[in-house]
Amino acid sequence: MTMPAVSDISLPRLLAARLTHDLSGPIGTLMAAAGTSPGAPRNDELLAEALDTMRLRTRLYAAAFGPPEPLGWQDMLDLLAGVPGAHRITFQLHPGLPVPADGLSQLLLGAMMLGAEALPRGGTVTLMAAPSAPYMVLPDGAGARWPHGFVDVLAGLSPEAAQTPRGVLAAWLPALAATLRCRITMAMGAPGMAPILVQPAPH
Repeated sequence: MTMPAVSDISLPRLLAARLTHDLSGPIGTLMAAAGTSPGAPRNDELLAEALDTMRLRTRLYAAAFGPPEPLGWQDMLDLLAGVPGAHRITFQLHPGLPVPADGLSQLLLGAMMLGAEALPRGGTVTLMAAPSAPYMVLPDGAGARWPHGFVDVLAGLSPEAAQTPRGVLAAWLPALAATLRCRITMAMGAPGMAPILVQPAPH
């Protein structure tokens, strides 16, 4: 199946809009906590919290959207602490997962970020894989639902469904998978939330 591509200029614009949105909140908190307004008190506890959020979020986005780098499983879990709303999400990895190549680890990181976006009320995102089987990403929680446009993109329908800053991951993941010669599908027919399957590139 050939998935339609988001235009070369639309995806960078959407990504820039998404990053600006996700970083503006911590930046605003930093400014408020630092007491930048005349007469505003400095809040060191809030300042430290906002700085930590900025650190985690910028590290996550550099790994997810920048040049691929080697990522171990613990590295991935540490990075996922920067996901917006991470305090409501538990990320878990099944033991014995095969170690992914550099590009595939970036794709799996993005898939778990998308899994977090599928849990607006919080829950658990699990990554699992049997030997010689695709990796499976399963979000589980109240109101779990894949972001708008993602299913359409996977089904080969119009990518415009995912062309919003909020839906940029739904457009980014298939584009990254195509570049890596990997395959992303959805395990339809499974009870509950349908997991996504990430098939590594053939050797």
